Amino acid sequence: MTPVRTLAAMLALAGLAGAAHAQPAATPTPPIRAQALVEQALARHPDLKIIAFHVTPPGGVDNVIIASNIGRFGKKADADDMAVLSSGKPRAEVTRTGYSVELPLRDAAGRTLGVVGETFAYQPGDDTGAIEGKAEALRDELAAEIPDHAWLFAPRR
Repeated sequence: MTPVRTLAAMLALAGLAGAAHAQPAATPTPPIRAQALVEQALARHPDLKIIAFHVTPPGGVDNVIIASNIGRFGKKADADDMAVLSSGKPRAEVTRTGYSVELPLRDAAGRTLGVVGETFAYQPGDDTGAIEGKAEALRDELAAEIPDHAWLFAPRR
């Protein structure tokens, strides 16, 4: 059997065809639990501007965006994302959108599943250490909701 190589193919096998494509903006939101977590995080954290999960789908070969509030579903993770994944070390920077922190995304047992990118509101002079602390707390909040890798891809309820 050939492994599923894209998020769209994986979702099609799960009966969720058309849920995710590599096209930004007009792409339908994937009807998976990972996307529900993204939406919950945004509702709970008003200073969170962007959140994206970079995870390799079951049977996949590429780490891609599986859930976000900016679309880009199915977009391959870039070198910065992969460096966070391989090193396990966070990465942070000021961007035009805010203060961006990328962290290993974990499940409730502490297993690394991928990378979560979080961008918070930022003004010059804001305490970046405090923002990084918020990002870590949010990552841990998300982990508590995720029993395992497969759960992220299950149809949302």
